[in-house]
Amino acid sequence: MTLKDAVKGRENNLDLIRFIAAVLVIVGHAYPLCIGPEGRDILSQLTTGKSDMSFGGLAVTVFFFYGGYLIAGSANSKKTAKEYFKARILRIFPPLIFVTLILAFLAGPFLTEMTVGGYFTSIGTYKYLLNSFLIPIHELPGVFTKSPYNPTVNGALWTLPIEFCCYIACFVVYKMGILSEEKQKAFAVTAVLAVLGIIASNLILPLPLVATIRSAIMFYMGMLCYVYRDKIEIKPLYAILALVLFAATVPFGIFKYTCFICLPYIYMYIGFGTKVKFSNFAKYGEVSYGMYLCGYPIQQILCQVSGYTMGPVLNFVLGTVLSVAAGFLVYYNIERPVMRLQKKKG
Repeated sequence: MTLKDAVKGRENNLDLIRFIAAVLVIVGHAYPLCIGPEGRDILSQLTTGKSDMSFGGLAVTVFFFYGGYLIAGSANSKKTAKEYFKARILRIFPPLIFVTLILAFLAGPFLTEMTVGGYFTSIGTYKYLLNSFLIPIHELPGVFTKSPYNPTVNGALWTLPIEFCCYIACFVVYKMGILSEEKQKAFAVTAVLAVLGIIASNLILPLPLVATIRSAIMFYMGMLCYVYRDKIEIKPLYAILALVLFAATVPFGIFKYTCFICLPYIYMYIGFGTKVKFSNFAKYGEVSYGMYLCGYPIQQILCQVSGYTMGPVLNFVLGTVLSVAAGFLVYYNIERPVMRLQKKKG
């Protein structure tokens, strides 16, 4: 069975996988938020000094890989720039704007150490609204200033500008006419850029940029798998071998190279190739994006309410429960109405 055969129809595990990835982001954030910069989850401890990857970082590769695959398909189906970017904008921005406004004007006044008047007259309160336009402003005046990690209000938002840049790059590749099965040889030339990106991220660039390049390359790998979907065989044995290879290379630090080969195949198999599929997992609402947007500030609030005495395990458990609830709130009040409006307008 090829990947092209496996993705036919609507039977897949993507909703479940995205939910698990959103939970892993909460796990990855719980340790530093509760303990400080030295707080690391198990995966981060294993990879420290070897191109550090936490559970949250792993989850980001999930989002970007599937994003690359699905957005490549969207580019081929939407055809025009207007259709393509309208779909992307309506997906990303309404929930983002909603959460940004809630944090700035409802949560912020209660969380700040400043007076309410001082908070609302501070320019920083209104600068925070720039997050609605993918301009990262990480702090609100007087909010989370005693955090053992940092006063960042919503650290998860760093991925969204990168993601939107990937959308633009994907459409450019589509307009070049090489984002299709018929142009596989032409698309292969782009692999040179990916290889250079991998080398640069691991040998040249500073560590803070590694996650950025890794995310972009995982998006590219999703696009690559889309273009070559008729050639990629999906077999459980190959998935097991990829998992074993990835796990074996983690202690030696070379996983920072093997992850770009192993993880995409693992994601393809668990997303589309399993015999049993959980296609109805999001029957009552696809909450992963809302969880992603709300998880970090919820965890920060939990830390502050506890007087910064809460441990990472409790923070993870409570943060997950509350983030799921917030995800449903965002889905039913923002995402679903926007999707219905979009369908209604054709």
